Parts: sequence; C-alpha cells; structure tokens
Amino acid sequence: MPTEVLYRKWRPQRFADVSGQELITRTLLNAVQSATVSHAYLFAGPRGTGKTTTARLLAKAINCERNAPDATERPGEPCNECASCRAIAEGSALDLIELDAASNRGIDDIRELRDNTNYMPSAGGTAHKVYLIDEVHMLTEPAFNALLKTLEEPPVHVIFILATTDAHKVPATIVSRCQRYEFKRIPHAAMVARLTQIAEAEGMTLAPDAVDLIVREATGSLRDAINLLEQVCDSFGKAPPVEAVREALGLIGDERALQLARQALQGDLAGGLATIAAVRDDGLDLRQFQKEVVLRLRALLHLQSGASPEALLTAEQASELATLLDGVPAQRTIAALRAFGTADLKTDPLSPVPLELALADTVLGTAEAAAPSRAPAAAAPAPSRAAPARPARQAASTPPRTPSPPSRADLRSASAEDIAAMLGSTAPVIPPAGEASEPAPAAPAAKANGTPAAATASGELDLETFVDTQLRPLARKKALKYDALLNGSCRAVSFEDGVLTLGFYADAHHKKTVEAERKVYEQLVSQLLGSPVTIRCIITPKLRIISKSPLVQHAVETHGAKIVERDDEEP
Repeated sequence: MPTEVLYRKWRPQRFADVSGQELITRTLLNAVQSATVSHAYLFAGPRGTGKTTTARLLAKAINCERNAPDATERPGEPCNECASCRAIAEGSALDLIELDAASNRGIDDIRELRDNTNYMPSAGGTAHKVYLIDEVHMLTEPAFNALLKTLEEPPVHVIFILATTDAHKVPATIVSRCQRYEFKRIPHAAMVARLTQIAEAEGMTLAPDAVDLIVREATGSLRDAINLLEQVCDSFGKAPPVEAVREALGLIGDERALQLARQALQGDLAGGLATIAAVRDDGLDLRQFQKEVVLRLRALLHLQSGASPEALLTAEQASELATLLDGVPAQRTIAALRAFGTADLKTDPLSPVPLELALADTVLGTAEAAAPSRAPAAAAPAPSRAAPARPARQAASTPPRTPSPPSRADLRSASAEDIAAMLGSTAPVIPPAGEASEPAPAAPAAKANGTPAAATASGELDLETFVDTQLRPLARKKALKYDALLNGSCRAVSFEDGVLTLGFYADAHHKKTVEAERKVYEQLVSQLLGSPVTIRCIITPKLRIISKSPLVQHAVETHGAKIVERDDEEP
C-alpha cells in the first residue's frame, strides 16, 4: 500500500506550525479570536509557501467546536480534537468545499457554486461554509462576473478564500471585494529549521551542508524542499552523505563551476572552452552547471564589494573564493556575471554554445576594455572637436577693444542696413541660405561679453531674413508645427545682449510662441548662433504691411528712406 508523502504528512495543523508567514498567521489568529473574520480572503504568493494550508487552518479555526480553550499562548488556534477539526484534517468535512479553478473554470461551475451557497452548513449552529477556490486566476471572465455579486454579499454563513500564484491575473473587481494577503517566499533559515525538524522526526541523519543544498534547490518553496528530502532519502537511505545529496539533486561538482569562473576572470579562453567541453562530454546538465557558475560569480561579486556572503557560501568556501580576487577588477566580475547569467539554454539545453559565447564575451570584452590602459603613455591624443577654439583662448590674453552695443532707441529708429552696421561687431552674423554648413575658418569662438561670434565671412547681419532663411528651415527639421508658427507671422527685430527680439503680426502667434514653444525656439536659435540666446516676443501689427509695400521698398532702396517703428505700436 502506498504511504502518505512527507509534505502531506507534515502539513501544519496549527497556525504556529506555518513557517515564514508570521505576519499573516498572527493577523488571522487575531481575527478568529475577536470574531472579526472577513467574508472573503485572497491569498497570493509563490508555490509551496502555505496558501492552501493557511486557508484550511482558517476554516478549521472558524468551525472549531472548542476553539482551543486551553491555548493560553496563542488563543484562536484550532483544537485538532473536535469532530470538525478531525474532519477537515482527514479531508471529509462537508462544510469545507475546495474547488480547483483550473478544471472548474466555466460560468456553469460558478453558477452551481452560487446556488449551493444558499444551503446552511451541515453542522448547524455557529458553523460556516468555507469555499476554497484554488488557482482562482484560471477562471474565465464570465465566471468572474458571475462570482462578483455573491463574493461581495455572500450569505452570513459563507466565507470565501481565494488562492492564486498569479495575482495580477485576478480582476480588480474581485480583488477589491477581498482582504488580500501576500505570501512571501519562505526565508532560508525558516526552511532549514523546518526541514531539520522533519528529518529528526523521521529518523533521518543529514549534515548541515546537505540540508543547505536541499533548501537552496527548493528556492523558497517548502513543499519542494520536503519532496527533495524524501527523494534523497529514498535513493541513498536515511543517512545520505553530502556527495550523495549532490548527486541526487543533479548538481555539478563545485570544482568545475569554480574552475570555469576562475578561467573567465583570468582571461583563459582556451582553458574555459576545454572545461565546458568536458562537462558536455560527461553528459551533465548544462543548465544546472550554468546555475552553479552564476552562483560562484555572484559570491565573488559579494566578496569583492565587501558584502557579507554568508547567505551564499560557507566560511570555508568564502575564504577559498577570496583568493581569486587578487588583481581582478570589479568590472570584469560584473561582465562575467552578466554574460553567464543571460546565457540562454532554453532553446537547446544540450548545446554548449551559449556558455562558450558567454566565456568569449567575458574574456574578449575584458581584453578590449583593458587595451586603452596598455597604450603607450607618450602616444599623441586624438584631435578633439574643441581644437579650432584654441586660437580664441590664446588671443584671450590680449582681448581687442569691444565697442559698446547700440541702445534700443537707436535700433528702433534705424533701418535694416544701419542695424547691420551697428551690430556687426556685437551680434552674430546670420549666414546666407545654403552656406550654414560651411564655418568661417578664421571666426573666433566667442567674445568676452558672451555674445556669439560671426557665422559667415561676409561680416553682414541680416535680421530681416533671419527667420525665413535660417530659423524656419531648422524648425522644419525638428517638427512641422514649429515651422508653421513662423510661416509669415514674424520677423527678427533686434539682437542685443544675447536677446533676440521677434516681432509678431498677430496676437495668436505671439501667445503660442511665448506660452508653449518659446524654449524650443531658444534652443534652435542658440544652435544657429553658437551661444545661449533668449527670445523676446513683441507685437508689431503694422510693420509687416508697411515693410512689404513696393513703394516703401523703392523709397528705402533708391532714396535712402528709413522705416520708423513707434513706441505706441508695442503692447
């Protein structure tokens, strides 16, 4: 006759026996003791962390006939002696209905459940019917919708407990109707203590290192750890040595994983490839070998950074690995850990190519990164983009006399030609269209007062055509909307002390530029002029009509007339 497996035999029968979930068990105990149990719970967390066990304990405590009257330390615990507790422990309780949502996931199953909630508990009195729906995230959307109303307002004698490993797949409408408890992975120390307790009770003798190997292989799942313990003892008896435990778990010897880690950090590509080939030829699991290599590299990174490696290694292993860190930079360890940690063996677990590529990336990538440091010290540095600015820095010791910039009154009463003449030495010269990409060979990098240098060799500043020929093409490259705002709507009026004044012909364009996009245009103008520029916007409603008149243009060009912009035309 088959015997009961250990994880079922040692399933906790009291809240105090649940490992690693103290906060949840204490909260549920207080709720049972104070008779404030909710009508719906959602238990979420990884596999093997105690969700179903805690749900059964809660159902047992709720329906316990005596509710442990002699429990002075932790009141609210089930007595495990009454008929209700024994029935739940044996799996024959009529008032604990367990539903597997993976196989009963349709709307018809939920409708049947909803109809059955109207029936009273079989025990009568103060008993409750507890519905435990495991893997609830597997229900279909119509099934969830059918459960909503009953879950929100169930009969007074009904309690729902939903358990899932994928809480993000449960609709928010379901989650909002439950008290949610997040079950975490069981801590390493708690699993070691529980596994040691079970081994002693079963007459097993395991070394601490063997228990540690089993716990690490279980990765936070106590059920998996108990199953592995039973598997090891079935294979090698009740006193298996550490090497037998390692063999039963399919683990690779530490020496090969450590050897490959050493070869990767020391840049021994040929030796590392030979180690991987030997592991493959021996028929060992390459995925498990990869895990052990990553574990060793991670431990080395912890040691190298000064962090405590006790959670990863024993003291003897830590001292052994510390010898590998002599002369190894942290960047090399990080590169090796990243390369081996991301090696993909899922497509073909039998192929050593991902491990070989990870080794090559570590060795060759480290060699390339270290190559500049081995370059001769007398090598000439590569020319930089800032080299053309050196004449300006050399001339800065004897700066030329800079005339004072013209006043705003002078700019208002001057023509476009006079403005170009006055600002020729203090403002940037806008290059003609088609020549923006050809820098002047002798142009200085910057002036002492921070005003941008000239951009063309002509020495002319054409504010009149700056917007149409220079700013708009650059704005069009960035986005069409930036060009559309400038399309026939403004002109450059003046440039003074790093402030470019734009005159707009309509208030709508002025508001769009100032309130929304002014920073973008400042960046574009700064790019054109070669230094930070601030944009100032004004309204010039009549200037466009006057300046574009053929008569006015003829008067300016033939007779030297001037266009005057009065102060009352500004806002």
